[in-house]
Formats: sequence, C-alpha cells, structure tokens
Amino acid sequence: MQTVNIGILAHVDAGKTSLTERVLFDTGVIDRLGSVDSGTTQTDTGDIERRRGITIRSAVAAFTVGDRQVNLIDTPGHSDFVAEVERALGVLDGAVLVVPAVEGVQPHTRVLMKTLRSLRLPTLIFVNKIDRVGARAAELVADITRLLTPAIAPMGAVRGIGTPTAHFTGYGQGDAPAVAAWAPVVAELRWTRPPRWPHACSMKGSPLSWP
Repeated sequence: MQTVNIGILAHVDAGKTSLTERVLFDTGVIDRLGSVDSGTTQTDTGDIERRRGITIRSAVAAFTVGDRQVNLIDTPGHSDFVAEVERALGVLDGAVLVVPAVEGVQPHTRVLMKTLRSLRLPTLIFVNKIDRVGARAAELVADITRLLTPAIAPMGAVRGIGTPTAHFTGYGQGDAPAVAAWAPVVAELRWTRPPRWPHACSMKGSPLSWP
C-alpha cells in the first residue's frame, strides 16, 4: 500500500483542526464529529490544547483512499509554534493550506505559502467557513492570486456563500473552461491529473489548487 503524508497548515483559527476532523469523519475513521470548543477532536489531545482550543504539537491521523494510506498531519496555526510546523514539513508529500472565507489571507498565511513554494510542495488551498456571514468568493480568489500565488485554479463553484446553506460543487469534464484553467497549474509540477480530495463538498469549504 502506498503511503502519502499530507500536512494541513493555516493561520490560527482558520479551522484546520475542524477540517481534519471532518475528513476523518467522512472517510469513516471516526463515527462522531468532535469539536474544538468542547475539546473532543482527534488531533488536539494535550490538556492545554483541549482547554484553550489551539494546536500546539503536530498530530497525525490516518485514513485510506483505495489502495493508498494518507497520513494527515494537523500542524499548529499560532506563529509561536512555527518551529513545530517546520519540523513537519520535512516529511510531507503535499499540503493543504486553509484560508477562512471571511478573514482571508493573514500575515502567517503568507509566511506559510512562501515556505511551501520554496519547498515545491504540491498544495491545495482550501477556502473554509464559506457558510459564515461576510464570506467572500471571487474577491477572496483575487486576494489569494495577488497575495499568495498567481498560479491558482478554482476546482469548483460555491453556491449560497455567506449563508447556512452554502455548498461547494466540484467542476467535472463538462465544465470545459474551468478544467482548461487547471492545465498550466498542473503542468508546472508535471502532475498527470489535478489532486482529488474526498468529500470536499461536504466540509463547508472549497478547494483551489496551485503548484
């Protein structure tokens, strides 16, 4: 069985631990969603982490997709613990950089992106919390393009953004213009196809890819 190490990185409070929890739930690893606020998530296990609702040490959770095991590494978001993030980067095959749809790109987000680009790690930018009031779509994509990387390709469309019914619909082969936009992003790293992430539509978020 092939093993892939994927890190989840973000500025503090972007929702990466909740996203990790959702991935574990949707892939059948856990049968009940934990909460950061209640201290019941799978990856925040320390007393201080559970009490304060922050990630201090990187934690690993695993799930399988077909014949592939994915080790999902939840990293700290607070800049005080950036050394812990750097320690995890050395084992990653790829990364998910989480950006909240309201707050958008934060200073630490830019630091993380610069590091990921310098390491040439294939990365998915995941726009989180699209159901919150004030969430942005096209404007946020423009900010990401301007502040993080111009090599970006939306992988779907958001409906009902900023409302409780917000949801993400991934593009398919019938969405020719959108799929064509993936080509230069994918080609830069010589991928054979865009990255595919299980159940992305159910996480109150939407993915973007960049090389």
